[in-house]
Amino acid sequence: MAGAKLYYRIKEVAHLLGEQVSTLRHWESEFPHLAPAHCDKGARRYTQQDIENIRTVQYLLRVRKFTIEGAQDELKRTKKRLDTQLDTLTRLRQIRERLLELRTQLEP
Repeated sequence: MAGAKLYYRIKEVAHLLGEQVSTLRHWESEFPHLAPAHCDKGARRYTQQDIENIRTVQYLLRVRKFTIEGAQDELKRTKKRLDTQLDTLTRLRQIRERLLELRTQLEP
C-alpha cells in the first residue's frame, strides 16, 4: 500500500497502522499537526507524510508509553530541537560561503 497512492482513506490508514478509526480521529483532536486534507464531501485524505506523522504519535503513545500530554510535550521539544539544528546548519552554511568568498579575494 505504501507509496502506491497519493491519498489514503481513514479506514486504510487505520488498517495499515493497526488502530481503530475512532483512535485516529481522537489523535487528530489532540495533536494539531495531524490534520489530513478533506475532499469536497468531507472525507479525510491522508498523504504519506500524514501517515508518518501518525506513526510518530503511535510510537510515542504505544511503544514509549507516553500519555497524550507527554507525547505533545515530546513533539514540542523535538520540534524545537529540529528548529535549532536547522537554524545552526543555515548559519554554518552562511559562514562557509563567506569564508569561501574571503579566500577567493585573498588568493593571488
